[in-house]
Amino acid sequence: MSSEDSVEATSGVQDNPVPERLVGDLPTMYCFETCPFCFKVKALLGSRGIAYSKVEVDPTFKNQLKWSDWRKVPIFVDSDGTQVNDSNHILHYIDAKNGSLFPRAGEDPEQDRWMEFSNNVLGKSIVAVIYASYWTSVRALDYVTKVDRFSRTSRLVNKWLGAVIMRMVGKSRAKMFDLPPRENLEFQLDKMSEGIRGGFFGGEQPNGADYANFGILRSMQGLNGFDIVEGHPVISAWYGIMMQKSGV
Repeated sequence: MSSEDSVEATSGVQDNPVPERLVGDLPTMYCFETCPFCFKVKALLGSRGIAYSKVEVDPTFKNQLKWSDWRKVPIFVDSDGTQVNDSNHILHYIDAKNGSLFPRAGEDPEQDRWMEFSNNVLGKSIVAVIYASYWTSVRALDYVTKVDRFSRTSRLVNKWLGAVIMRMVGKSRAKMFDLPPRENLEFQLDKMSEGIRGGFFGGEQPNGADYANFGILRSMQGLNGFDIVEGHPVISAWYGIMMQKSGV
């Protein structure tokens, strides 16, 4: 295929179904166990009681995604083979098929704003904190490689070499903000709390923004800086309720 004929991978629902990528005839998510964007989808699936299969993707080589032009996780394949790429698009897709309990993209500017915040601000803020030094990076990757059930060789490579890479990523994310990483995360949680009304971003019930931002913070649990979340007077309570609702 020539470069003129190639199609750039896109987010959202894909035209061509891939039922052969299902596992056990269940909706299937291709993910990293500790990926913040994957936690968004897990939280929504858990809250709706939807049974699904998971395919753990090797973050180094991504062999499990060779079938897809979209090379990032999560990828969601519904039970009819529909492929959906990109976490926020997946949240909308799953909700639309299971009750439509929150607005679609473009229907609620506040929900859209906070869902974008989860990717563009909160996700980058936690990376700057988790990977604030080489040793916090090593500790984080030691945890990640254990939870994600890496092979021994892959675990060693991802832990020690990955720590160097992720420390560089952490530095680059920190430069995006005016405040030092911990202070910045505290500031961003304060901003988040302004969007929570009546218990959730969605008011009395969670909407897409709740699942999007909870998923990001859930991936931080047990890692450097999670004490900031636990100590926040508004976000800690909201987080605990979201954890109960989602079961993740």
